[in-house]
Amino acid sequence: MNWSNFKKCSLVLLLGAIDVFSWILWWYFSQGKTDIQQWINQDFYQTYLSMLSLATFGFFVFIFLIWSLNKIAFMDKIIPYITIAYFGLIFIYGAYCIGISSPASIAGFVSLITVGLVLFERRVVYLTIVPISIFILISIALTLTGKIAYAPIFSEKLLTMPLYKNEFWVYSMLYFYIPIFFASLVLFEILLSQWRKREKMIEHVSIIDPLTGIFNRRKISENIDMLKQQQSSFAIVLLDLDYFKDINDKYGHDIGDIVLQQVAGILTENIHEEDIVGRFGGEEFIILTRGGQLVKAIDIAERCRKAIEKQVILLDTHRKISITASFGVAASINPFIITKEEIIRQADQALYLAKKNGRNQVRHFLEIKIIPSIESKRVI
Repeated sequence: MNWSNFKKCSLVLLLGAIDVFSWILWWYFSQGKTDIQQWINQDFYQTYLSMLSLATFGFFVFIFLIWSLNKIAFMDKIIPYITIAYFGLIFIYGAYCIGISSPASIAGFVSLITVGLVLFERRVVYLTIVPISIFILISIALTLTGKIAYAPIFSEKLLTMPLYKNEFWVYSMLYFYIPIFFASLVLFEILLSQWRKREKMIEHVSIIDPLTGIFNRRKISENIDMLKQQQSSFAIVLLDLDYFKDINDKYGHDIGDIVLQQVAGILTENIHEEDIVGRFGGEEFIILTRGGQLVKAIDIAERCRKAIEKQVILLDTHRKISITASFGVAASINPFIITKEEIIRQADQALYLAKKNGRNQVRHFLEIKIIPSIESKRVI
């Protein structure tokens, strides 16, 4: 959970206070029903209410202290231990009252440990839960040997009969566990929502170039692999901004970044919906078109070239710069091309031809001498 320890602990303490308050309400409800009074221990009334009232007050005191001391750095590390320890002690007392080995106690204990492991560091949970677990086991042993009373909130009459046959006891177990169940459910839903959001963010970062907002080299590579697996034909357009280094040297990298962003926008606007564009690295971009039609890819490249050529970037009221780009096109219909590295190499050679012949033009792989090579210039 992307919360600070102060917020996590405050939430746990607040839920604890609500849960304990529900225990108090259970007692008042049971007292108000004459047909139920025979199943509760009237002699335990004062002790039970006093302890639960103090426990509820204690939860709010800790919440107040947490927010009062949240400016102290080391408290961020201490507060989780205190919170889990206090919550655990109150839970043990509640479990003792309704039966330390009752279904509600066991199910509640498992739910709370699970939530604790998700909310806090494992070290914090283990250092507090292990002593609490040992104490619970000792309490179970003492109740089994008759050293301490078992489920003192229930009357002797109820405890001497098969508990699962008593409707009041069954509903009481459900009542005590349901708040813990729903609180755990809410916490897990919050955590799952945050995890899903984080996964989407990580996925976005892994496939999107942070500067231009278009696909990065990795995502383009994945799309090429997918097309090859589907045995679909495709074409690749490589483009390189002409004299981009001069722009960086003369105007600075900030202006260079603006140029890259605007070019990315131009390319996105001038490709078909089924095509994708990505940043190949530095001032180079790549367009992946489906269908493998060379004429179509050349047309897209020419349209993008003209749009880039027309683009004027205003530096201020007196200065503006224009940019151009050179394009190289290759298609998977080339019989010499077997791997994606080879088609990239062919597009790169066509791009080199465009650069060599004056820049600001589109050239394709059929214009160059096709020489199969085991050495690839590009790895994508």
